[in-house]
Amino acid sequence: MVAAVLLEVLSVTAFSKEAGGVKYRNVKNKLYSFYLEPDESIQLVGIGNSDLYSGFVPTVLYEEHGITSQMMGSPYQTPLQAYYYLKEIFMYQTPEVVMIEVDMLYDEPPGEQEPERTKRDVLFHYCNTDDFQAVIEDKLPIFSFHDRWKSLIKRNTELRTPNSHGYKYFSKVDKIKYEPYMFETDEKEPVHQYRLHQLEKVMQLCAQEGAKVFFIEMPTTNSWSYERHNTAVEIAEKYGTVFLDLNLLIDEIGLDFENSFRDKGNHLNYEGAKKVTSYLGTFIEANYPMETQNGNKRWEQSLIDFERERLREDKRRAEQEEE
Repeated sequence: MVAAVLLEVLSVTAFSKEAGGVKYRNVKNKLYSFYLEPDESIQLVGIGNSDLYSGFVPTVLYEEHGITSQMMGSPYQTPLQAYYYLKEIFMYQTPEVVMIEVDMLYDEPPGEQEPERTKRDVLFHYCNTDDFQAVIEDKLPIFSFHDRWKSLIKRNTELRTPNSHGYKYFSKVDKIKYEPYMFETDEKEPVHQYRLHQLEKVMQLCAQEGAKVFFIEMPTTNSWSYERHNTAVEIAEKYGTVFLDLNLLIDEIGLDFENSFRDKGNHLNYEGAKKVTSYLGTFIEANYPMETQNGNKRWEQSLIDFERERLREDKRRAEQEEE
């Protein structure tokens, strides 16, 4: 009982999500940067895995369309994790729109997933370790940040969390040759029932909070397929929302495969992310009109700081490569 009380006390003080998520360097700290934003100042929120935080640049959206946003992406994010992240941000912000990156509905590369056939399969998937971890991190965040205090004494050379607004900057260019990967078919790749159940919770939460929802899939040559596209279309139709598959809009976005990715076609780099954000910004402005925040002092300064930090990061990496 003493240990339980101690864990709870530390989880709401020194190692709370609000304290630890921003102060301690970790793979998820960028999604917690909304704690540093004024209450009710974020208009759009994105949830999803690494495809999201690599492919959408909030500063570009603000600069071109005057819309404030926060990307709440994390590696291998599940819909259950997304649900907890959204619950947290809704406590402080009132986003009008939630953008869901649907790659998080799948765990394995395309074609490697078998549909569930028994109730036992579903039960074991509900006991998935990632989802258990999501529950623990939500209730006792000390387990996420307990060893992160060490980062406070190290120089943090990454882009500062507040100015990236959840985006993870990568300038690296991994030149790849474009080869068709979206082969049209009527086949569908199923999503596990427990993932669909978790997504239902996300959709219900957004409805309760009065936020509009649309689905997207970022350009990625090795974690998406037309079979998954068909399934995502079906899910979007179920909820009466829009699904925008950017893998079918490469030419419209203007992506150059030789210069737009950082890791053999899996994730976008900064140049690719800027083009995707510009395209999505036009789509958002046309379909989900919001009051523009042009002239917002906080975001105007953020644009300046982000650019300065981005250039400093490029210089640091260039020096490392020379060494």
